[in-house]
Amino acid sequence: MTDARRPARSVPARGMLRGHLRRAFGRDGNPLGRPVDRHRSQAVLMAFLGIALAALVCAGATAADYAMSRPQALAAASRLHRVDAVTLSPPRGADPTVAGRTMYAADAYWSWPGDRNHTGSIAVPRRTSPGSTVSTWVDDRGRPVAAPPSATDTAVNALLIGLFAFCGLTVLVASGLTARLAVLDRRACDSWQSSWALYEPVWSGRTAPGKQAG
Repeated sequence: MTDARRPARSVPARGMLRGHLRRAFGRDGNPLGRPVDRHRSQAVLMAFLGIALAALVCAGATAADYAMSRPQALAAASRLHRVDAVTLSPPRGADPTVAGRTMYAADAYWSWPGDRNHTGSIAVPRRTSPGSTVSTWVDDRGRPVAAPPSATDTAVNALLIGLFAFCGLTVLVASGLTARLAVLDRRACDSWQSSWALYEPVWSGRTAPGKQAG
């Protein structure tokens, strides 16, 4: 004989959303439905709409940031120049960066603009020996500068800004939903206690307080 008991299935998110939608507009057909249940579903739907709106806003902000930052990066890159520098010393470790990586630098010399020679410290790979040729970036005066951001760097930065903004807005929406549901739960508890005080004496066969049995 097979066991008739089956594990309960989890309700799909789409079905839950459909149920909240019907309940929010009083279309669920549940005769035991209470106004507080409808208000709960309305709060959940508002949270879903808030998150969807936050996603659209952050996506637009990401696209706008990239569209604004990319021309600026190209304009800055047009004033930079890539030159070959010859190292004069072994690489030495600098302070770790934010990402935890240790950058290495070495003394080197290079020429820019034209035949004007410069010496200074540039970023190099870890295993660079003296006398090696290393490509580096300099400005119009020949001073070493960081490499200009690529299109990928600009896109990643814009995406990170959008993601941080979306996470922040989602936290705000979730906090608002939690606060609203807490208020509704207290309201439902107070209503249940009032109803219990009113109807329990009748259900239990006792009379209401202050009255005597007939």
